[in-house]
Amino acid sequence: MDGLEAPLVISYGKGLRVTLEPRKPLRLSTMAWGFPERPDLIALTTVSQRLDFLRDQLKSLCGLWDKLPRLFLDAYFRDIGEGIATNGAALDALAAPHGGLFRPEDWSYSALCPLPHARSPAAPEVPADFAFWTGEALHAVDITSAASQSKRCRKGRARLQESGISVIEIAGTELQSGRPSDLASRLPADFREFWRSEALPSSPFRIGSLAEILPV
Repeated sequence: MDGLEAPLVISYGKGLRVTLEPRKPLRLSTMAWGFPERPDLIALTTVSQRLDFLRDQLKSLCGLWDKLPRLFLDAYFRDIGEGIATNGAALDALAAPHGGLFRPEDWSYSALCPLPHARSPAAPEVPADFAFWTGEALHAVDITSAASQSKRCRKGRARLQESGISVIEIAGTELQSGRPSDLASRLPADFREFWRSEALPSSPFRIGSLAEILPV
């Protein structure tokens, strides 16, 4: 689904909805999270801990027995950290003009946000394991297994492609290696180089006042 000219609402998770805006990638930092409970930012002191928190929020939107989608999230978030470490020098250069205000890991939140169990209006009958919006294209990730090779599943993937959605097939066995960058190597460049299009990073953990993080 390329060249979106008007906002598009898609459903994901357990009855949730998100609006995709033309030319505005859906990132971890721009996702409307709607946390069921306020994050404890005193306990979640590091970027790594906060990424784990976001990963677990997304896992909670997967089905109880969805082992492969949960493994996908483990690998995806692991590769966010790996990508930051690998590109540390370039990120240091981006951060340098801002006098120590930002660190390379602050760009972690610029990673595209995976939407579990996503349904596009163009093919609402075919849920994708995950959907990603780059600002220019909607990508569906389909984690394949023996069960997903049925005629019905193959027709579902074809239906998504016919509706203009890019379908990325990833074998479930590939998610079990635990090796950094294995998943990233199977995803488009926009996924791996998420930080390149963000001159300044932002955080999904926005604070309105000290009262929001300090105990009463």
